[in-house]
Amino acid sequence: MSSKQSLRLNALAVPIGIELLLHYFSLMLNTYMVTRYSNYLAGSLGAGNQIFDLFITIFSFLSVGCSIVLAQALGARNAELSRTVIAQSALWTMILACICAFGIVCFSDSLLTLLRTPTSQHYQANIYLQLLGVCLIIEALNLLLSAIVRVYNLAYFVMFSAIGMNGVTLLGNYLTLSYTDLALFGVGLATIAGRITLLILLGIALLFWIRYKPSVQDFLVLHKQVLRSILRIGGFSAGENLLWIVQYTIALSFVFSLGAAQASVQTIYFQISLFIMLAGQAISIGNEIIIGKLVGARRFDIAYKHSFKALRISLVASFIVVVSVFMARFMIMDMLELVEELRLVMLPLFSISLVLELGRTFNIVMVNALRASGDARFPFLSGLVFMFGVSLPLGYVLCFYAGFGIVGIWIGFCADECLRGMINAWRWYSKRWQKLW
Repeated sequence: MSSKQSLRLNALAVPIGIELLLHYFSLMLNTYMVTRYSNYLAGSLGAGNQIFDLFITIFSFLSVGCSIVLAQALGARNAELSRTVIAQSALWTMILACICAFGIVCFSDSLLTLLRTPTSQHYQANIYLQLLGVCLIIEALNLLLSAIVRVYNLAYFVMFSAIGMNGVTLLGNYLTLSYTDLALFGVGLATIAGRITLLILLGIALLFWIRYKPSVQDFLVLHKQVLRSILRIGGFSAGENLLWIVQYTIALSFVFSLGAAQASVQTIYFQISLFIMLAGQAISIGNEIIIGKLVGARRFDIAYKHSFKALRISLVASFIVVVSVFMARFMIMDMLELVEELRLVMLPLFSISLVLELGRTFNIVMVNALRASGDARFPFLSGLVFMFGVSLPLGYVLCFYAGFGIVGIWIGFCADECLRGMINAWRWYSKRWQKLW
């Protein structure tokens, strides 16, 4: 790799961080608008979003695999392989997204019932979820195109595109909640409009900036070796994400069984935690792209050192953010205008986050580094062991038998993230991932 620009962490992490900030800010502002409209309607919003995220993860293995294999191909300067990777990923993303969208639209009511959505929140959640099902196809393409554009060092373009998407979405939400009685139906329509805006902008980048010119054969012919590489890396990578989503969904059903107040707090505080983890997530994604290119160019020693450098930076950044949020906890709850019942439930979660978010940052940086090296199987197996062997059992016991309620669930999350962070860091330190090459 001759370009130092392509190996600069800040050139990737800064725009990715701003993009994630804008995305999470729009989610938080969306939750804020809905919460102001009705404190308890936030639970309906959270139920719909959780099922949507579950389906997103099911086919996100294609965007994850595409991003890593594409980065390795660019590192090896293989233009033909790069073109084929993009075409095959786009084709199979569309096919799988259509299947998932059909499943959501047809079985939304049953999915919400399985999630134990409170009866008072079920109707609005069902309306919102069906609209998200329609949005799923657009979102699938957006995930893939965003990953591709970032790998080509156009992370700033993705950032500005996200600004356009968020602007359209928030304007739609404001008009819906302020001037109509559409409630979550209008919120769903605004979400679709924002995603369409993003798709158009990313399509422009792919066709006119990257100048991607695929052949018909790239889409119609099955390239088994390319698809196998994408699935090998992306399958385990998204599998680890899927494990997390399944774990969180099960934990969410525990919380929902505690009542509408706990369900709303879970939805609201999860948005806050997304903001806290933003710095570590942005750095880990930028590091993943860099490690993929370094590994593709067989520069293993530089990749090894770079990940630990990224880890140190991300831990410092996450510490600053989580402490700031903890100190501002009462102001945050005042801004959300939470009733006293919800404030009492939420308050302990800020303290747990002081440990949880540092452990989570440690984990995601190491997981993404291992994925980029091609060693995606190990994070998947460690996730399987700790999420379902530690997080859920511990959270269940503390929630229902120790009487901790939602606090017990979050203690389970904390134990999982910290333990997985240490075991995945050990794997990277051992350099066993280099044997794959």
